[in-house]
Amino acid sequence: MSTEAISRDQARDLFAKSGLTYSVLSPESMRSLRAKINERMVDSGVMNGALRCRQRATLRDGYAEMRCKASYFDDREAITFNPDGFIGFAGWASDGNVQPILQGFAAWVKEMAP
Repeated sequence: MSTEAISRDQARDLFAKSGLTYSVLSPESMRSLRAKINERMVDSGVMNGALRCRQRATLRDGYAEMRCKASYFDDREAITFNPDGFIGFAGWASDGNVQPILQGFAAWVKEMAP
């Protein structure tokens, strides 16, 4: 499991170059993404080990969203797949605190890519 720091833009670039499109977004693929991110959240110990993804992702036509929680908040963005093609990664988080989300996303992209 890679723990090398990556930027939000590098994660977006990885998705863009992977050949994946939003057509891969399904309840099953979002569960896989959640599992990969949560694994990295646990391993990282970020936010005193309290950072986790919420149980269910939101999926609508051309849009998907995964939320997260920690000890001092209950509902913030983890990842948002926006209708305009922009993928948002925990806009509230520092470059350090977002790493488990970015690393889990990168692992998911590599697994899902054709």
